[in-house]
Amino acid sequence: NMSKAFCLLNHQLTQNQIKELKEGFSVLEIVYPPEEISKLWSQIPATKTVDKSIINKITNWLLPAENQDVLIVQGDFASTFIIVDFALKKELIPICATTKRVAKESRQGETVKREYIFEHVCFRKYEYFEG
Repeated sequence: NMSKAFCLLNHQLTQNQIKELKEGFSVLEIVYPPEEISKLWSQIPATKTVDKSIINKITNWLLPAENQDVLIVQGDFASTFIIVDFALKKELIPICATTKRVAKESRQGETVKREYIFEHVCFRKYEYFEG
């Protein structure tokens, strides 16, 4: 069963991630949001409650998603939680990217410079709590 992946991230997917979606989730098509939705998602206002009008615009964008389509979603935690809840109730497959942090050190004389590079490991499904 071939599916679509709706991508709600603040960046484009890498070639490795696209390959994993095709092989691991049978994704045929990746759907990126229009610029308006991308902008809203990347600039969620820091308010006490989540702005439901923003959430509604995002869920409206997701209305064409069908049962077992994939939704890659990461961002503001409270907003992500609401979108994941929406996705699970709609029987989509919400996932997030897992990364590992790799330290790279370089020396110049007495100075040690350390930078961290985040490498994609795999996608992980969001799931309901089963107590």
